[in-house]
Amino acid sequence: MENDREFEQVLMNVRNTSGGISSAIMLSARMSMLLVVFIMRMVKKGLIAASYADNIKSFAQMTEGKYQIYNIPLSEDRAQYMMRLNEIELHLQQEKNPIKRRTLEKEKKELKEKLPEIEQLKKLNVKHCVLPKLNGSERTIQIAVSADSEPLFKNWFINHLTSELSGGEKELEDIKNFTEGNYSIFNVPFEGEELKEVLPDFDTLGINYAVLPDLKVGDNNSQLVIPNTDRNKLEMWFKMWKEKQLRNGEQPGEMYEMDENSYMNTGTLGEEEYIGAADPKFQEANMQFEQNEKEIPGIPAIGKENSEEFIRLSQDNNYKKITINNDTLVENVLLSEREKVLSKQGFFISRIPGTYGEKQMTLILPKSQVFKTDEGKTFIAFIPKNRGSMVASSKGEVKELSFDDVMNAYDPVKRGFRKVEELMKPEIKLGIKPDIKLSPDMAKDIAGKGGPLPKIKP
Repeated sequence: MENDREFEQVLMNVRNTSGGISSAIMLSARMSMLLVVFIMRMVKKGLIAASYADNIKSFAQMTEGKYQIYNIPLSEDRAQYMMRLNEIELHLQQEKNPIKRRTLEKEKKELKEKLPEIEQLKKLNVKHCVLPKLNGSERTIQIAVSADSEPLFKNWFINHLTSELSGGEKELEDIKNFTEGNYSIFNVPFEGEELKEVLPDFDTLGINYAVLPDLKVGDNNSQLVIPNTDRNKLEMWFKMWKEKQLRNGEQPGEMYEMDENSYMNTGTLGEEEYIGAADPKFQEANMQFEQNEKEIPGIPAIGKENSEEFIRLSQDNNYKKITINNDTLVENVLLSEREKVLSKQGFFISRIPGTYGEKQMTLILPKSQVFKTDEGKTFIAFIPKNRGSMVASSKGEVKELSFDDVMNAYDPVKRGFRKVEELMKPEIKLGIKPDIKLSPDMAKDIAGKGGPLPKIKP
């Protein structure tokens, strides 16, 4: 299929150029390809219209994969309008009758007028792409926003969220006016019915509050706006609530303060989260492709310490070596969904020493920069000096870490890999027996073969 060939070509371009671009761009390109492939699969299954795939491919190319997906909360009726728009796009793709097409086009126009949020973003010149609504039961839609448009978008977003407030003793504007802006946002470790159960306690204690829209349903967190004059009451209540949960054998999370930007960021989604939140029919269709999918060609395997690529990188002053223990830092590591996807796409994932549990950080390197040694018990990785390396938090949030910060977390390779070092010597490459002291293992190996030093291909 033409789309499949196009995807393979783009993916191959990413692989071929990844050595010369930053790890952030490489990650963006690969994750945008994950989204494009998923949408193309749904098009092939007839579940969404081809126009969505065209729009997403164009957007990913325009932004070079540098965008962020956001959950936009809507009222229940407007969320259903978006579902209906998905259906109309699919019908228009299949319908040949001009009269029926005109009827569908008219309904499409009327529905768009009932979704002012999209038009508002257009008027603000926010570069965005509306994604197909795949989570039918949720009161949200998903929009990809270009990185350079995020400041504009967030200004709009906070105003939109204020208008979508539900529940609470006060509206956010009331609290702003009542406190003259002297309020705080708190993240509390419960949502849904559990949140409804605790709100009467606030009324009893005289705690003024507003419940902000839940931007990530299912993460067991909610966000509340509290006047600073009431924060002591809230903290006292939370201490008692937590103690009660512990007595009941529960392990409650923590309450913490956050700013508006952090709150808005709870609405961000990774491509794999957007796909993972889709309704079962989309998941099942995608699983069929996964089961029949052959390994993507071009992804390198982990090399060995005596390979030509290892020697080349060892001679390159732009890299420095670190060692990674397989048992403690690779095999027994819990990965986020994003890290699992990256692992399948040609990346080597390992835990950064000294980071555990919720504070775990992983180092993400192309497999072409990692090599086996010690019969697979240890890996040697090459860290680029002239650009950052990708790291991920326990929640799968990815960022770049500087060369110095990475090296501070690891012991550099100090032990000599004698066989490799000897293979690198120009005298050996020319087949000339050098005046060097051989390692015991190598001397024994050569003596056993009863011949000259092995010749190495130049």
